[in-house]
Amino acid sequence: MASKSREKEMPQAMMRGRASGRSAVAPWGPTEIQRDYRTLLDWAKDKPQEVLDSDGELLVIQGKGVADFQRCLREQMAEAGRFLAVFNEHRDVAPARWAVQTAYPWLAAFSGEEVAEFARELVAYAFDAAQRGTLEQFEGNLRAWESTAGIYAQPDVMQTLNAPLDAAGLMEIFPPSEGQVQAAKA
Repeated sequence: MASKSREKEMPQAMMRGRASGRSAVAPWGPTEIQRDYRTLLDWAKDKPQEVLDSDGELLVIQGKGVADFQRCLREQMAEAGRFLAVFNEHRDVAPARWAVQTAYPWLAAFSGEEVAEFARELVAYAFDAAQRGTLEQFEGNLRAWESTAGIYAQPDVMQTLNAPLDAAGLMEIFPPSEGQVQAAKA
C-alpha cells in the first residue's frame, strides 16, 4: 500500500526504477552508474541525484539551470549579507560615508531612510527569488534602485525633475498611425 502512494509522488521517469533494484532515494554507486547511467541522468532532470563516489564522498547530479540559479542566488545572498552587516553597523551614519564598503556603492546618493527602505526590499526580494527559483525580479529591483541613484547623483537632472511644471505648455502626443509607420519605413 505504501509503495502505491510513493509511486504517485514520483515523476514518470522514476517509475521505471533502477536496474539494481535499489530504492529511488538511495545514493547511486559507481558500478550502478556504469550499468544504468541513462536512468540516473533522466532522474537528475526531475530532482537532484546523490552519487556515492568510491572514496566515500557524496556528490550531486542536477540540471545545469538549477545549479546556475543556486550559485547565483548564493552570490547575491552573500553580497546582501555583507551589505546588511555594514548597514547595521552604520545605521546612524550618512550612507555616503559607508556605501562604498558594500556591493552597492551607488547607495551613497540616498538618505538614511531610503537606504533602510532598500534594505527591507532587498531581504523581501531575496526571499521571493528563492521561492520562485528566479533572480529576475531581484536583479530588476537592484537595477531600479541603481538607476534612481544615478538620477539623484546628477544635480542638473534633479533640478529639471523638481522644477515647477507649466501645465499651459503641455500638449498631448498621440502614437503614429499605421499609415505613418508604413510611410516612415518606405
